[in-house]
Amino acid sequence: MSKKIVRITESDLVKIVKRLINEQGGYDDQFVMATHSGSVLGGLNNIIDKVIDMLDQATSALTNDISKTNLMSGVNKITDILDMVEDQLRKINPEVMLNRDLRSSVSELKREIRKGKDRLRTLSSFNKHFISPKMKGGLTGIGMSMSDKELNDKLASILLKISSSAEKLAFQVKDETNNMYRRMDRLN
Repeated sequence: MSKKIVRITESDLVKIVKRLINEQGGYDDQFVMATHSGSVLGGLNNIIDKVIDMLDQATSALTNDISKTNLMSGVNKITDILDMVEDQLRKINPEVMLNRDLRSSVSELKREIRKGKDRLRTLSSFNKHFISPKMKGGLTGIGMSMSDKELNDKLASILLKISSSAEKLAFQVKDETNNMYRRMDRLN
């Protein structure tokens, strides 16, 4: 096999390099980056909307006259949902690449959820081996010894802290989404 010397012009070399970059895709490709960022931001927005909606419903339910058994059972359900939300945030946080403030706020929401879950579990937890005539279904926790008002106030405080952190993140996601659209407009 004989070797050939091929001469190319500078413009040919530029075209070849551009074509290689465009074929490469991945995170060097602005469109791929924007698509990925849009997916991540959309996922974050979805998580935040669900958290805020759930916490708003829970907080407004506290104003109703709810039996302590139902309230304590609801707290357990909220805690289970917050477990899933924390897991989703843990998975999505590494995908938030460009904006450190946004990534920090995701971590902050995760921390608030973790702290809130710990406090909620102190107020109400489930133990299938616990039997009490006052609490059906194995519900336990210090919430049982609190007055209804004290329990409602404590729950509202916990839920408000998580909700405030989620709302802060919602504003940052909205800003980052708008920034992403501006960057894409500049590319076009």
